This record gives sequence, structure tokens and C-alpha cells, in this order.
Amino acid sequence: MAINFRNRRIITTLRILLGLMFLGSGISGLMAGFDMQGVPEPMIAVSRSLWSMGIFQMIKITEIVAGLMLVAGFLPALALLFVAPICIGIIVFDLHVAPAYIASGIVVTLLTGYLGYAYWDKYAALFTRK
Repeated sequence: MAINFRNRRIITTLRILLGLMFLGSGISGLMAGFDMQGVPEPMIAVSRSLWSMGIFQMIKITEIVAGLMLVAGFLPALALLFVAPICIGIIVFDLHVAPAYIASGIVVTLLTGYLGYAYWDKYAALFTRK
């Protein structure tokens, strides 16, 4: 029996799970503020720098919007495009600043990649020549 990687229930479950992860990260990141309460020690200095430049807030608002889109099922393929660069940023950030936290970045990136595969029909036209 072959596994159906585009099973609607699996996709819906993973989409909602990923959306909740981004929603939680975005909200908690904005609530931490410049004081970075609850942020692991190795990440504080870099996060404060990003906060001072406004980049941190932009990332967290994007996470909240994309998380809501994924949870609601509103244009999930577009939401995945919003979070794809954030996933790459999470991996790079964790590798250079806090390698102990790389596991969460890998999980988020794998879920995003899987859902990207599941919604490939929405992206296929971007990769075809006319």
C-alpha cells in the first residue's frame, strides 16, 4: 500500500500545526519586546539588534499573518511563500547564534517543505517556460 503524501487530512493537520507554530512565535516575539523576556540567552544580543532596526517586528508580523492564513486555510500556498524565507533565516540564525535550537528550525523547515510539495500544483506555473 503506497502512502498518499497529498492526503487531505494530513495536509490540513500539518497546515494548522505549522500555522499555530508561526502564530505562537510571532505573538510571543512581539510580546517579548526589546527586553527579550523569555528569549534564550545566546539569542538576546542579536534579537535586540534586529529589534532596533525594525526587522524583528517585520518578521514577527509576517509570522502572525502567515500563521493566521495557514490556520484559516486562506491562501495557504501564498502563506507558505511568506514563511519560506523565514525558515531559511531560522536555520541560518540557529546555526550561527544558537546551534542548540536548530531542531525547531529543522522541524519548521521540513513542515514548510512538505506543504510546499503538497501545494506544488499552485507553484508549477512559476517554473514552466512559455
